[in-house]
Amino acid sequence: MTVCSHVQFLERHEGESVVLPCMIEHRNTSPFGVYLKRSWLHPSEVLFMYTKSEFSVTNVEDKIRTSVTGDPSSHSLNVTISQLRISDTDRYYCEFVVNNPSSEDERIPGKTEFFVLVTADAPGSADINLLKTCAGGSAVLPCVPPHGEVLAVEGVSLKRQRGRAPVELLYHSKFHHSGSSPSSSYFPVERVQLSLVPSPSGITYNLTLQQLQPDDTALYSCQLHIHGRSDSTTSLGRRVFFVSVQGNECSCSAYSILLYALSSTVVVLLLILIGAAVIYQSKARHRVSSRPQPPVYEEMTGLQSVGRKLSPCHLEEMESSEYRNCFVKKSSENYYESPSGALCPRSASQK
Repeated sequence: MTVCSHVQFLERHEGESVVLPCMIEHRNTSPFGVYLKRSWLHPSEVLFMYTKSEFSVTNVEDKIRTSVTGDPSSHSLNVTISQLRISDTDRYYCEFVVNNPSSEDERIPGKTEFFVLVTADAPGSADINLLKTCAGGSAVLPCVPPHGEVLAVEGVSLKRQRGRAPVELLYHSKFHHSGSSPSSSYFPVERVQLSLVPSPSGITYNLTLQQLQPDDTALYSCQLHIHGRSDSTTSLGRRVFFVSVQGNECSCSAYSILLYALSSTVVVLLLILIGAAVIYQSKARHRVSSRPQPPVYEEMTGLQSVGRKLSPCHLEEMESSEYRNCFVKKSSENYYESPSGALCPRSASQK
């Protein structure tokens, strides 16, 4: 069973608390347990709770600053972590355990994953932004130059930090155009695209990371190099982007959207066809009801009406200006008499 989940970004300062709500769809069989796990910097189990029982933690020191409200059997619960530390920064997710008599127990991830960022409560701390994408997708990192310093920009660089590893330089426009690459770069330059986009504040330098994979999940920063200013190579800077690249589960949401779009299209087409059929039938009934019924004697003898027999006379009037009128011999007594009463006067030459 494949379950799709989305990532929620939670930023907290040291000493604060964070609440992680764990939830899955209701099922016929209720879960009997739940795990809380870390999956990025320090992949490990944080806690496990058996239904109607007390939870247990992997690290004993975390017991006093962790609490759980709710029960796994209700398909939802809340995990609260207090007195946060810098080391608590990580990606967290819940995993419910459901009994399966025919095979091993089924483990179902929660609807939401959480990226918890714990920062030091100090001036000048980084501004973290969350960018989510799927495997094979892309992410755009906007770099806005300081006001009035657009012309002073000499280059653009891209930096990355994975967990507690040192900051690495992935891309520099100066090296890229000169044909060389930074020595610490393990990110193919072909997957980085630089573009200039007009913005209300002037020009924005966009760095697009292409063909991203789950291993590319990390902290990124885009830095503009201003003429006459020194650049730091050991820090990410003030504006940082956490790029979260999801794996195969991301295709579920795209597939659902595709099914929804196709279903909507089919419904619209059916409504159009039904409307066209109703209009066509209405017009057909109108034509049938407005068509005059032929006289009884025409139906029986197949004779044309008097009005139709007048047409040769009218044609003769158009050919000769001597003839003004055609006299019709009316017979109101016998309707089955041959309608030959249309007499046209002869010209002088015919006499």
